[in-house]
Amino acid sequence: FGPSSLLDVLCSGSGARLALGTSVISYLIVYNEASAPSLLFAVVLATIYGTMAARCKTSLRSLQMPYVRATNKFDFGCLFLAIWLDALAAMCACAALARTLSACLDAMTGGLARILILGRNAPTNEPWPDVLGVSAVFLVTGMFMLGLEHSRAFSLILTLGMFGLNAILSAVGWWRGDLLAWSTEHSFQPDGISSVFLAAALLTYSFPSDWPQQHRSGRFTITLITGLVSISLLLTAICLSTVVHYKAHEDYVAVPLFNILDESGFHKLVPASACMLLLTSSAAFLELFPELYGIVVRLATSEWRILSKQISYESSESGNPVLAVFIAGSMCAMLAFACPLQHLSYTLAAGHMAGVFLRAFYLLYTPYRPKFMAPSSESSLSYSRLSTAPIAKSSSCSSAATSSSSRLKRSLWNIGLPKHSGLKKPKTKTRNKQELEKEWLLLGEPTSPCPQREGRDVESTILSDGEPPPSDFEYPEKFDKSDSDTSTDIDAIVDEYREKIKVTTAGPLERSVRVPTVSSWRVTIFAIVVIALGIALCVAGLMMHWAPAALTGGIGVLIVTIMMGFIPKYTGSVINVSSVLCGMSLLMGIILFSSCAVHSWPGLLIWLMAGLILVIRCDKYCCNCFEHTSMLNAQLIPSVSGKTNPGSAAGSTSNLAGPSTSIRIPRPPKGVGVVSLPQRINGHR
Repeated sequence: FGPSSLLDVLCSGSGARLALGTSVISYLIVYNEASAPSLLFAVVLATIYGTMAARCKTSLRSLQMPYVRATNKFDFGCLFLAIWLDALAAMCACAALARTLSACLDAMTGGLARILILGRNAPTNEPWPDVLGVSAVFLVTGMFMLGLEHSRAFSLILTLGMFGLNAILSAVGWWRGDLLAWSTEHSFQPDGISSVFLAAALLTYSFPSDWPQQHRSGRFTITLITGLVSISLLLTAICLSTVVHYKAHEDYVAVPLFNILDESGFHKLVPASACMLLLTSSAAFLELFPELYGIVVRLATSEWRILSKQISYESSESGNPVLAVFIAGSMCAMLAFACPLQHLSYTLAAGHMAGVFLRAFYLLYTPYRPKFMAPSSESSLSYSRLSTAPIAKSSSCSSAATSSSSRLKRSLWNIGLPKHSGLKKPKTKTRNKQELEKEWLLLGEPTSPCPQREGRDVESTILSDGEPPPSDFEYPEKFDKSDSDTSTDIDAIVDEYREKIKVTTAGPLERSVRVPTVSSWRVTIFAIVVIALGIALCVAGLMMHWAPAALTGGIGVLIVTIMMGFIPKYTGSVINVSSVLCGMSLLMGIILFSSCAVHSWPGLLIWLMAGLILVIRCDKYCCNCFEHTSMLNAQLIPSVSGKTNPGSAAGSTSNLAGPSTSIRIPRPPKGVGVVSLPQRINGHR
């Protein structure tokens, strides 16, 4: 562990999320939504939920999406909608920062920028349309299209701006602060526990969405970054509790920092605080915007194949994906142009929690689903009757082969040693020791010492009633030697020996292997239905302010998720998340989502509909990546040919058998092995 690893985590987007939470979202909550004590307790809930959400997303990092896409459409749809909702949350975050930039520029000029662009009658709080915000988005988009890359300098600017803001807020709280917010009887204003849930929902995006590698130094980095975010939010809530006293406002204030300074008598600090907030917001925007167009590029790669692959192409001059940057900038500009900051903050929280919900749901049911739904008693092997047509011979022995009309007698043991009537058995040639050692090497036996075999007939040795040959299997002592066709049928022989051969496994292996079955999968489905009913009961109890119903639902979900740990599942694979963690993530996510769904459900519904249309269009019309049978059939080209070998006799049995049917398979490229479709990438999970 070193300072570089922590700096890498902060520069990968966690620092921008922290700046957005401490510099923008916290002020919006305290001034417009809930009281400062509610924000303080909401930080604890947001820390718990943010930790579980990051754990769920990190566990899916090494998941092979081509394998998921080829095996199960429902799984692929869940994971795609999760990343699709992450794109919505990133767009809302960038648009919220752009509108904050617009307000800061207006405050630094004393309102002249707004008057020159929109006129004197434009509202001072949140002007519509926000021309300055759109201009800021287009400026950043053009910079990235021309070759601007993510740098640690953005994190340095962000850190300086955050320190400046915290210094100003601490100074105001020290000079003019009081503890009246903690002395009131109803601290959780205005709606009690619902205000705490709303504040926690709005703060969930402030925590890191992804963790580094799960080794010792990685765990320490995870703990440190989570503690840093939580402590920063707690200190901000404490400082705001000494300055802001909650009261209802008619209009939603976009940047409450300026109003707080005016009400506290520090209006001269407004330009300085606007400059600090401008630096923080711009640096956070520069860090979050690459994450947004990175999602667009990822959806266009061969891993997802949702968007056109031309979108992911990088420009030869700038080195950045120009089309992806333009698409991301256009979406952000549309949101910043017309969407108010209240709706942006609500949609930001709803999109983030909906993505976490889909990942937790996927992790909850995937380990318990059996890989194969067929019963284990049935064998997957299929046997067919061997062809009894004799092999084509040369012209010298063709007359002897056609004169014998009797079929060749074969059994399971002399399948490679047929008896040819009218032919003498060739004499066994003596071999030297070197040739015998080569043969043993081909058979996989030890080379030394080389045992000497007896000169007995192989067929008589196998079919004799004496001592059976040494083997790991238990063969029957006798079998019927019938001259009928049914006794030579390989299907009858296989069925006969299947009943008598017993294969035993070791005791520890039987105790350790517990794979899901159809019965356990039905139990899992029933448990998931019970979890859904418990979550619905808990949410209904909270909405009706009925504590027994809420407690009953929450405790029921906890008990069922604990009991799911005893159901057989696949362990030791890429996905290894506790069912309790997934169940609690679902419960907390729905509770927090219900508190902010009032202003966010229309936009979230439209975005989900667009994602579903993309998935269905990709499945049905854009590509045939799901149709593996058609791909295999395209490679198997049957050809019926009646041509015979010119070297064979005119009366050979190959001509009597009629035209032969063959299958031509295209040859793979040179240096590439034969790969069957679909191919299991991760093995058994």
